[in-house]
Amino acid sequence: MSNRVLSALVGAVILTALLAGGRPATASAATCADAPNEPVAKGAVFNDPVGGDPTAIVRRLCGLIHQTPAGARIQVAHFVMSGQAGTDFAGELIKAHQRGVEVRVVLDGDTRGATVATQLATALGTDISARSYLHVCTGPPSGGTAACVGSKGQHNKFYLFSRTGNASDVVVQASANLTDLNSATYWNNAVILPRDKKLYQAYDSYFQDLAAERKNPDYYRTTTTRSGQAWFFPRAGTDATTDTVAEHLAKVRCTPGTKIRVGMSEWDTYRIAIPEKLRDLAVQGCSVQIVYGIMADEVKRLLLAEPRIELRTLGTGDALPGRIHSKYLLIEGSFEGRPHAQVVLTGSHNYIESSLRRNDETLLRLDDRAMYRQYVANFERLRAVAPLAATS
Repeated sequence: MSNRVLSALVGAVILTALLAGGRPATASAATCADAPNEPVAKGAVFNDPVGGDPTAIVRRLCGLIHQTPAGARIQVAHFVMSGQAGTDFAGELIKAHQRGVEVRVVLDGDTRGATVATQLATALGTDISARSYLHVCTGPPSGGTAACVGSKGQHNKFYLFSRTGNASDVVVQASANLTDLNSATYWNNAVILPRDKKLYQAYDSYFQDLAAERKNPDYYRTTTTRSGQAWFFPRAGTDATTDTVAEHLAKVRCTPGTKIRVGMSEWDTYRIAIPEKLRDLAVQGCSVQIVYGIMADEVKRLLLAEPRIELRTLGTGDALPGRIHSKYLLIEGSFEGRPHAQVVLTGSHNYIESSLRRNDETLLRLDDRAMYRQYVANFERLRAVAPLAATS
């Protein structure tokens, strides 16, 4: 990234802040520098802005960085890094680079990340043929963002560690941006998957395509490994027959005890097939519970019209109890012909048009009962603090 581009991005950030007339929320006093070095094990991590640790995810990530030895590689594909949270995280990446770790970062062209992008570019350089680098997607820009493969945004939030602690081939898929709000009032999740070489290689291949900006409006591809299944976007199409989430819901059968739980940040009318299918499943006898952040009015009316759906909201942004920023779907019961399935769909993927058709995104499916129980516990925590959605 040239100095001219960096200067323009920084200037745009300053102007945006002045026009907004306010300051962002600050992150917790806990920092990346003192993050504990926890054992690298398969499992989920959730932050809790109300009664727990709002910085749990970023601190776990920093712990993984601390445990990455010289000669190993860290690769990060991310949407926005900004504020103190983004600065601290970038600082830990730079320290890793300085001790001999290969550090490669791909960021969206969103101007909110300009300050941290400058910090990383200065330390890592911008030559993608080098051992370490920063690459900022060039777009073309669309609504303030710029994708590397798609046509809108590089919305991924994943981290690859060739080795960290006692584990190799570690994939971390998260829903959180590295911003102060995401470390203060937003509810997010992350999953750590070590020692799955096939999954690591699939993510690595996607990362290389992002860094090289191999444009493809129908990039859509998938891989199945012992950890589960991953899909990489964008995916071309015009209707629900090419909507990966709607396709999953179509495989649910409402036998006694079948439950659908959704913790989802954003919903729009383009993907109306998803709420329509959830409504139909509720009518057929499935238990359907939803906690949402931002939802189009038409989608909200559709869901509220079915009294058997429990609809709750966490959408208050910088005020507690906060906003849900997680993006997950939990299926329990009859699914794909299995009577007792327990499935997690998570990742960076919102239920909106751009996540499916235009963004660089990842959707990850986990068929793991221990992981599933962790997500159910988190969902019940969300329900405990989220008020029922208003009917008007």
